[in-house]
Amino acid sequence: MRICLVLAFAAALQGAVIRGSVVENQTGHFLARAVVGLEPVAGSAGPHLSIRTNASGFFEFANIPAGTYLITAVRRAFAPVQYGQKHWRASGVPIVIAENDSTSLNIRLPRLGSLAGILLDENDVGLPDHDVAVYTDSRPPMLLTRARTDDRGMYRFFGLDPGAYLVRTLTKSDDEGAYLPTFYKDVATLDQAIPVDVTLDQQVDNVNIRPTLGHLYSVAGRAFTPTRDPVTVTMVSDMGTETAEIDSAGSFHFNPAAPGQYELQAVSANGRFNYATYQPLSLDRDQPNLSLALSNYPTIQFAFEDTKGVPIDGRQFQVLLRHKDLAGAGKPETMRGVSEAVRGFVARTGVLPGRYDVALGPAPAWYVVSVSGPRPEGLDQGRADGWNEIILPPNSVNTLKFVLSASPATLHGVVRDGGGAPVVGIPVFLEAYDLERRKRVKDFQILRTDINGGYRFTGLAPGSYRLLATFDYRTPGAEVMELPVVKTAKVDEGANVIQDLDQYVVR
Repeated sequence: MRICLVLAFAAALQGAVIRGSVVENQTGHFLARAVVGLEPVAGSAGPHLSIRTNASGFFEFANIPAGTYLITAVRRAFAPVQYGQKHWRASGVPIVIAENDSTSLNIRLPRLGSLAGILLDENDVGLPDHDVAVYTDSRPPMLLTRARTDDRGMYRFFGLDPGAYLVRTLTKSDDEGAYLPTFYKDVATLDQAIPVDVTLDQQVDNVNIRPTLGHLYSVAGRAFTPTRDPVTVTMVSDMGTETAEIDSAGSFHFNPAAPGQYELQAVSANGRFNYATYQPLSLDRDQPNLSLALSNYPTIQFAFEDTKGVPIDGRQFQVLLRHKDLAGAGKPETMRGVSEAVRGFVARTGVLPGRYDVALGPAPAWYVVSVSGPRPEGLDQGRADGWNEIILPPNSVNTLKFVLSASPATLHGVVRDGGGAPVVGIPVFLEAYDLERRKRVKDFQILRTDINGGYRFTGLAPGSYRLLATFDYRTPGAEVMELPVVKTAKVDEGANVIQDLDQYVVR
């Protein structure tokens, strides 16, 4: 028995240990129940692990293999932190731990930002029960959340990532009058809006707004379906969406709305019969008698061919769709059923009429040569391997064909620091880039180097790419990608391109 205990103790000593504490950045108070993650860098044999800190804010990963690891810590209402990052926009730096070694870490979590203010009338008296919304400072803005003022007209938003935000009151109509949507600082249009800069561990106060009194218009009507199933009607603008109140007869009405451009969408679905429609609406007067006639969902057939016109088994591909409207592009969703296709697949449900972006998910053995389908006229088409816009009218039959080549390119190399040593676990950003139009073609591809400092991107279409390796950004902005340290690589079909990179360090 004693020998067994000695052997067990000796075995326990063979593993490495990573322990530490998680504390609040401003106060140094220990944070219980924070989630700490352990992720091995590519090439390391270690496991993916996740634990919570105890009541005293401590954690421990015991008996883990020697290797190179990324450590992360998250807790609700705090910004997530990767150990070793210089600032909130930076990426974490891996730690290296040897067999039988141990290391202790202290991770400080900053609180997410917040902003607060008061809605005031013309006499600086607070306006109660008014809705306020916060948006990203983008075009179009993206609605993040809403709040309602209290009895003194005060509101507060919290849990905000660092960055610039737009704050706007929403419409309100009561016996006191009609209030138009108004941006901080008391302006009506998006072009005039002043963004509010939010930082970690700070609250921006006095984001006060005086909503403008004005005239709002009624939007109402009736939606007609071939069945008596319930209908949902939404109205979309560049500032978000609103769902109408609707009765059993299909009559709907929205809250009074401000002048502007909108899109109306009506949907009825019971799992067997699905109907929908959409139409643009320019609101410059009351619209009390709108008529929305719903019809069948659009049908899409997906086809996959090689460059010689030979059908390709579609089960190896993932088709991504994201809906587009005046409020911007939605989240990408995988089209169900495409994985069942050999030559093509007809999707009869689940796709509403309207505008969409379509793309093919990563397929290392192929790249997209062309995409053909229901494309809007006059559209400036980008590269086929990026997002491509299509339009799906109600009650329409559409074929979306992808032509693919089995000769994608590979781009790889080694990242080295200023002394020429390979850099382990550093993020490498790959940007497909149109040199003539000076425009990003598709979203960044991001990976970390392995234990030898190497990186490898596969499944690439011919074209130009820009590369950057740095710990100093989680996602570099457009101005960063113009720096001299950024490398540009020209990739031909089927090429195996070697491009070594220098680590970029912000001085």
